[in-house]
Amino acid sequence: MLSWYATFGTPCIFITTNLNRMSEILRRIVKAKNLEENPFFKDPDSRIIEITSDKGEVFTGYYQADDGTYYTEKDWLDHQRQLELEQLAEQEYQAQQEKLAAEREARALKIAALEAMNKKNKSTGTTKWIKFFGIASILIAVIAITYSFWPRATNIQKTTPNTVAVDTLKTSTKVNKFGNATITGTDVRMRAEPDLKGKIVTFFPDEGERIEMLQAANDSVNWAQVRRENGITGWVYGQYVKADTLQD
Repeated sequence: MLSWYATFGTPCIFITTNLNRMSEILRRIVKAKNLEENPFFKDPDSRIIEITSDKGEVFTGYYQADDGTYYTEKDWLDHQRQLELEQLAEQEYQAQQEKLAAEREARALKIAALEAMNKKNKSTGTTKWIKFFGIASILIAVIAITYSFWPRATNIQKTTPNTVAVDTLKTSTKVNKFGNATITGTDVRMRAEPDLKGKIVTFFPDEGERIEMLQAANDSVNWAQVRRENGITGWVYGQYVKADTLQD
């Protein structure tokens, strides 16, 4: 009895179960057709539970993609894996493009910073040169002004002034008095040669200036050669020169 059940009972139960399931599938398909609906039944994971062919064959375990294509479970997994790879490739491409854009932006910022630095260095260098030349010009001007006012040594020949003894209250005092003659006029000209056409060397603005007479005027030359206290030597017309008189 048990062997008979084991031999025929299990297949009968399987067949009965499948027949009942097929009947339910056919009933649902017929109902869907009567309602003019798509004769596909899906679970929450979008897996097609049942599908019928044009010949009325019913299949289970199919998946429907977004484009309407149907896949077996294995093909569906491959399809999903391919979609994931495509998404990863797209994400990698977008990340690479963003990285390139960031690198280009960083390069542009670096170039702009270098240009600004070069411009600043050039401006700073120009300013330094301007300051340098300005300071140098000021120093040159100061040196020139100082040199123009610096006292110069004149070529004055040493003369031995006459010593005149003056008695004052029985006290003998020596007074150094330059020259041995006196100018007797105002604005008297000293010339380079003993001639009225001679070049004017200088003139005596005041009367009474002491001079040293090197050569007195005479009948042949009515000019006296004289020397001022500052060393300038020239000729003065004789009537404007008065020699000192010798006193015992």
